[in-house]
Amino acid sequence: MTTIAVVGPGSVGTYVAAQLAAGGNDVLACARRPFDEYVVESPEHPVRLPARVATDPSEVPDGWSPRFVLVCVKAHQTAGAAEWLARLARPATTFVAVQNGVEGGERLTPYAEGGETLPSVVYCGAELLAPGHVRHYTHGLLITPDVPSGRELATAAHGTGLHVRPDPAFVTEAWRKLGANIVANGITALTRRRIGVLAEPGMAELLRHLLDETWTVARAEGATLGDADIDGFVAAMTARPPGGDGGTSMYYDRMAGRPTEHDALYGAVVRAGARHAIATPMVAGLQTLIAAGDGA
Repeated sequence: MTTIAVVGPGSVGTYVAAQLAAGGNDVLACARRPFDEYVVESPEHPVRLPARVATDPSEVPDGWSPRFVLVCVKAHQTAGAAEWLARLARPATTFVAVQNGVEGGERLTPYAEGGETLPSVVYCGAELLAPGHVRHYTHGLLITPDVPSGRELATAAHGTGLHVRPDPAFVTEAWRKLGANIVANGITALTRRRIGVLAEPGMAELLRHLLDETWTVARAEGATLGDADIDGFVAAMTARPPGGDGGTSMYYDRMAGRPTEHDALYGAVVRAGARHAIATPMVAGLQTLIAAGDGA
């Protein structure tokens, strides 16, 4: 049994917490609103069981020491969880960034008080229906670097609906997912349309330019992503029916009038590009438009 705190049990966080609890781990959900059970509606991995929840950092027991703290708030909400992270930090605790983007480990470092931070790539399609209650649609995968803590987390999740995959090619997988975020999140947020908008005429060329910029930077960062990856990705994304399919996290935030995580996605590409003297005008332009919409 592994002791695990999940900070931010939203759609993904609730799914992750419920699966880890179902696997027999000692899981504490650190939430804004109380709930007393996990309910995961899922065709493959349903869960219904009691939940252990704290709604204030002072409710974390003094003697309770989490081996892992899974930070599931969105990247731009991390500072708002600082009190939770300070309360949970222990010398032997690993902070796991269950967040979009490629800067998760660095983002958590100031809060880890010298402990380890572990980035991850998240694939999980879920919708929060009520505190502790999610509808799960697809995937339940965390990819981590192939390091001892990643392998330990994989063991804790073994046999559950959460698959943790330590991967020696983590840098490539992180930038692959960021490419998906770059092409889908901003366009759905700006158009206020679901992912089917990517099948509209002219979108394939736009996606290709965005991916070319993003993955040129990715290669400078050590990823192995080339033109063949772009071709396959664009073909898959533009084959969706224009009127169908789900939204992205940025689409849902924009429709709800919430701030978006544009800096963790588009800003990360721009910053990495600047480090390598690689121009990213299209990614930067899209970020400017999304940021302007946040202030509308």
